[in-house]
Amino acid sequence: MLRLNMRHQLPQIGLQMQRSQLSTHVEPAHLSTDYHAARSNMGTTQPELEIDTYPSRHSYGFTNHTDFAAERAQKGKSDVRANASKWTQEAWNTIDNAAKRGRNTIKEFYDNRRMQEIKKQRHIEAQAIPDPRVHITPGRAVGNPDVGDVTTDIQAQHDADIKYQPAKASTYIADQGFLRRWVTEGKYDIYA
Repeated sequence: MLRLNMRHQLPQIGLQMQRSQLSTHVEPAHLSTDYHAARSNMGTTQPELEIDTYPSRHSYGFTNHTDFAAERAQKGKSDVRANASKWTQEAWNTIDNAAKRGRNTIKEFYDNRRMQEIKKQRHIEAQAIPDPRVHITPGRAVGNPDVGDVTTDIQAQHDADIKYQPAKASTYIADQGFLRRWVTEGKYDIYA
């Protein structure tokens, strides 16, 4: 009896793969800050105190040179006018009455003058002494404050350096495979 012997090997498919690759390179942002500190730039002026005591000092006789000279000039002018008038009247009185019998005009003149001085009423006048003038200039804040500044600058690239390699897959036949057949008589050929 004839026997059909078969031997086979299945074909083998090989698969070659390459994974996808993604590489990104991002340049980090560069941050720079410019800082200008705030400053007050403020100060104060010294208060000023001015006290003028001259009005009160002048009221009881302590005058400055200008006022003293002005007062004495005025008094001198008025005294000259008064004395000129008085001595003119006395001269005319002496001219008119000196030649009269029984009269001594010069003695009468001086006696009359002495009596006027004696009869003068002496009095004290009380006056209010003016207060000193006080002027205060208060201290004040001067200057302009500087509020400072903080400036931030960011330098960044708008895109990244990206490299992408897609995945690849390829197939190939690693072994063709086979199918063999033969006929033997009386038995199977298991070693063929």
